[in-house]
Amino acid sequence: MFFKINRLTGAWAWVLLVASLSTASAQQRPEIEIRSRWVNCTSLEINAEKHTQGSYTVLLVFTERQNTRQPPTFKTVMRGSTQSLLTIKPIQPEQPVGCAYRYHYIRGYHAPKLDSGFVYRLPYSVHRDKPVRARPLFDLRERYFDGKPARGWSAWQFLLAEGDTVFAMRKGTVVEVHDGETPAQAGLQSTYRSKENSVLVEHPDGTLGRYTVLDNGTITVREGEVVFPGTPIAQAGTYYEGGERQVRVCVYFPDENPAFRGNASTNVSAFEWVYYNPWFATSEGPRQLVDLGTYTAVCAPELVQREMTKKEIKAHPEL
Repeated sequence: MFFKINRLTGAWAWVLLVASLSTASAQQRPEIEIRSRWVNCTSLEINAEKHTQGSYTVLLVFTERQNTRQPPTFKTVMRGSTQSLLTIKPIQPEQPVGCAYRYHYIRGYHAPKLDSGFVYRLPYSVHRDKPVRARPLFDLRERYFDGKPARGWSAWQFLLAEGDTVFAMRKGTVVEVHDGETPAQAGLQSTYRSKENSVLVEHPDGTLGRYTVLDNGTITVREGEVVFPGTPIAQAGTYYEGGERQVRVCVYFPDENPAFRGNASTNVSAFEWVYYNPWFATSEGPRQLVDLGTYTAVCAPELVQREMTKKEIKAHPEL
């Protein structure tokens, strides 16, 4: 998008804004929209509007800067629906600033206080008769698309039974719900689909927990709702009719892509996802999952209430 500003106080003032959209297509409204406006005809105020739930990291990369000491990059976390990002002020107060910049954004935010030893609840019932086997999932980009492997890649599949409930692993806010996808016809077996029923939860430390392969029409949470360890989310689904019931989960957060280095002209993405393998509460104590390991879910009040406020504990005695 180009913004042409008329001649002001004897100098040409101009701003070039280029959007780098993370998921929006040309037919969809982007999650984040950036707008600029003049302040006193010389300073430029840059504002953002968010059209979805959850936190986003916004990065501005300036390719031109005139009459300003604005650094070449600016990064911030956006949580509300509208936010003033920054105001670019002129060095010579009687002359307007001139700048060109590109903006990038991604859901979530880097978690510098990430507690890698935090204990999660396993996403299935604590009343199952038999332990559940965990299977690691491979990175599709690396295996099939000759892509760079995701940093710390870790994602898990749990084989369940028809009607089994999928539970929240950790407190967080539901920021994305996708429902309405039906299994493929019998005989058309698949282990991956580009669209699948899913729920995404943003945790208090900035990590994101994704639950996929959920049964169509069974999702019981909605965007903006706060869930806790043990909150029912949906029933386990399947990829094809008659297939194994399952749920797949992963925990991740965004970080700046080291290959980007603030270069606005490169095709390299400004951000990348970082995954990690959490610790889970099991009948044998906290464990990090291993390939083909079997685990019985357990849940104690201290696990459920670890991130709850006193008001939340009082409001949810069922947990």
